[in-house]
Amino acid sequence: MENATTPAFTDAQLRRLSALQDTIVPASEDGSMPSAGGIDLLAYLSTQAPGYLAELAGILDRFDDPFADLALGERVELVRGFSESDRPAFRSLVFRVYDAYYQDDRVRTAIGARPGAPFPGGHSIPAGDLSSLEAVKVRGKGYRR
Repeated sequence: MENATTPAFTDAQLRRLSALQDTIVPASEDGSMPSAGGIDLLAYLSTQAPGYLAELAGILDRFDDPFADLALGERVELVRGFSESDRPAFRSLVFRVYDAYYQDDRVRTAIGARPGAPFPGGHSIPAGDLSSLEAVKVRGKGYRR
């Protein structure tokens, strides 16, 4: 899905993206949890947050091409510097990486959650039946005053 607002990512940017994802969520030492680098973040973003792709391209360009070949500890230090220099951009990136990561079927299976949509066949509620909202009504107002 490429258009005027969706940048085309170069091979170098894709390598940096994978390394950046691996830095944010590395694989577990025992191999039970995959790294975030194996998640197709671009496919996820193109459907869930296509407007973020241009910002992501800018973030990737903050790192040099050799970033992808550095050891994890060296990448962590560079990412830590990024997190301190631009907290909003870093938080936004981490949120999107986590969001895509924890929706991946391999990750959901590894944490004991059923893969796939929670209600794949839908969740039907009879028309006009508002009884499922009773617990919400009883709870009262929950916003800050």
